[in-house]
Amino acid sequence: MFLNIRRLCIATVMAIAVPLWLPVSVSAQNQPEEKIMMAFYALRNMYVDSVKVSPLVEYQMMMLMQCLDPHSEYLTAEAARENENMLLAPTAMAMSYDMSRDGVEEATIIDKKIGYVRLSIFNQGTPARFSQVLDSLKRKGMENLVLDIRGNGGGFFDAALEVADEFISAGNLLVTTEGKHSPRQEVKAQKKGTMEKGRVVLLVDENTMSAAEIFAGAIQDWDRAVLIGRRTFGKGLIQETLPFSDGSAIRISVARYFTPCGRSIQKPYVNRSREAYFNEVQNRPDDGSLSEEAGAKVYESMVSKRALYGGGGIAPDIFVSKSLPDDEVVKKALEVIKDQKRYKALLTTGFKPAVAAAESSVLEISGTLPDDSYSGRRMVLEKVNPIYPDSSTVLTDCVVKGRVFSFKYDVAASPELGNIRFSEIAPNDIFSVFSADVILESGHLQIRYDSLSYTLSGTPLNAAFSERVLTEERDRRAQTFAINAERNKLQEGGGLSLEDEQRYNAEIADLNVRYMSKFSAFVKDNISHPFASQMLFRYPLSQYPESDRAFLEKNCNQNLLGQRRERDESIRKKEAYFQESQKAMDIGGHYREIVGFTPEGKEVRLSELVKPGRIMLIDFWASWCVPCQQEIPFIKGLYEKYHDHGLDIVSVSLDKSKPAWLKALEKNKMPWMQISDLKAWDGPVTQDYGVQAIPFLVLLNKDGNIVVRNLHDKLLENAIKKELGL
Repeated sequence: MFLNIRRLCIATVMAIAVPLWLPVSVSAQNQPEEKIMMAFYALRNMYVDSVKVSPLVEYQMMMLMQCLDPHSEYLTAEAARENENMLLAPTAMAMSYDMSRDGVEEATIIDKKIGYVRLSIFNQGTPARFSQVLDSLKRKGMENLVLDIRGNGGGFFDAALEVADEFISAGNLLVTTEGKHSPRQEVKAQKKGTMEKGRVVLLVDENTMSAAEIFAGAIQDWDRAVLIGRRTFGKGLIQETLPFSDGSAIRISVARYFTPCGRSIQKPYVNRSREAYFNEVQNRPDDGSLSEEAGAKVYESMVSKRALYGGGGIAPDIFVSKSLPDDEVVKKALEVIKDQKRYKALLTTGFKPAVAAAESSVLEISGTLPDDSYSGRRMVLEKVNPIYPDSSTVLTDCVVKGRVFSFKYDVAASPELGNIRFSEIAPNDIFSVFSADVILESGHLQIRYDSLSYTLSGTPLNAAFSERVLTEERDRRAQTFAINAERNKLQEGGGLSLEDEQRYNAEIADLNVRYMSKFSAFVKDNISHPFASQMLFRYPLSQYPESDRAFLEKNCNQNLLGQRRERDESIRKKEAYFQESQKAMDIGGHYREIVGFTPEGKEVRLSELVKPGRIMLIDFWASWCVPCQQEIPFIKGLYEKYHDHGLDIVSVSLDKSKPAWLKALEKNKMPWMQISDLKAWDGPVTQDYGVQAIPFLVLLNKDGNIVVRNLHDKLLENAIKKELGL
């Protein structure tokens, strides 16, 4: 057998997890799933009326599986018995197969030296029967083959690979499987096959599923056949069946299938209902083009390095319409197989199929926020300036209604990098809504936010970005939060050692390295698109895997690379000046000039505000800074207490948006001088005073020398009283 399926007794595992006899007060809920266990404990032992728990459990199990991918499911005891021989086909199809069939529906010579075989399923008897058929046809003079797997709903994984072994040389990779908790496994051809030579055309369509797609992917990746038809279904998840003691079971997806060149067969399913997922094939265009997620990424075949397309399902080399009769499809296959020059060209130079959405230059975005607290807020869609993000160009905007928003924008032919953000950040905003990168490609893009991150679906490049990068980012954040929570718990208990701190830092560093590896791979694979070069400069080149840097620097947009190097040199000089400023602006140093503008637009200099015989508190803050807002009442108290005794205050805002600054001033009503150059961190003041974070406070004595840097609360007040002689 090519792959062994593990089976566990979940009843035993769950019984060990949380003993049900523990009282509620004793069994602490350390994991979210323990709430379910405790809820059923309460129903059995505390609820006012008698409760039939079994129907509730059945319902909860079904609902739990509904929250996962479309191929994970809960099976009642009766359904589990009926599905004892689980197949790789989609759930909706798995129950209808006749396990006794060998799958060979037709086998004949249809033209001189050309055979035709139709396989309807990969059953356990299919490999032996298929081998017999090939031998029979070869005795009749067959040299080339048309193999028809249209409508083949899948079947047994092993059987599909054994049939593929007839076409692919021993030792060559047939398929790879990998999941988050399932180590990478490779399956290779094991024998000398009957059809390793000769021209082959493989017929596929949207009802070619699962195991049949694994077969088609292997054949296409090794350039062993020209595929004709339509994109296959896109089911490439591995399920394992885990039984319960009562005979019921869960069938859960544990890994993905990848073709030899690395294509994922599985089409996206996030943010789609199960009905929409299974019916997606009915909505595909019938004009010989790819659509939706297909075509999102270009791969290379194993032999000729021709272009192949991923994104869910196997895309054929020649597309045909659904309206084309079966005999016409076979006729087209014969034309290709007879034309040796064309056949060779298809297997060497590849093809560039059109994407259905390419005819439209409009990008429509539909977004869903975590809740309706964002209603009425303005959001903007902007084109990212990768070198100077603050100079990005706003393309369009909208107002959130409830928890939803939408944009519509005419995009360029070559996809560029965009970003969605609120026009202003509010104190209670969760960080996942601060900024969302999107690829500006035509189509209908859906974006859904939650507490950790966001997901993208609906357009091919964005769907690939979401699956390959955002999923990893979500995992990194979740694990980082867990690590920090554990560290904080130790620290609060006084048990955090230096070794613990180093270990936690190393774990977080490993997560960052893993994320950058995935991010780099996505950028590298799409470097021919403008958005990839723009994404590249989201991070310093030094953070990318060393093995990728030379390729990225060579193949990225060289104009942007030159700008980035100029910016890096400018930053280096600023950092040197910053270090010098920190030394110069340390305790005892004399203040440096600050030039800003009042809300009315009048230029003001710090030297005009510093008065002989009075002390000056310089408050660096911003409207978007929550800790700054929280500190303002305390500073107002200092002003009321000590202004008449010789304390002056000037607040220097690091805002870039004047409306946001003015709004914060109106809200906080600070009675002292307010100035800003509206350059935020790009202005000279942060460099001159060595400001790395805000709120940041500097206290000058009566001679204009610095006596306090960044003290707060009572320590600051005591320093003020000391300088005033109180």
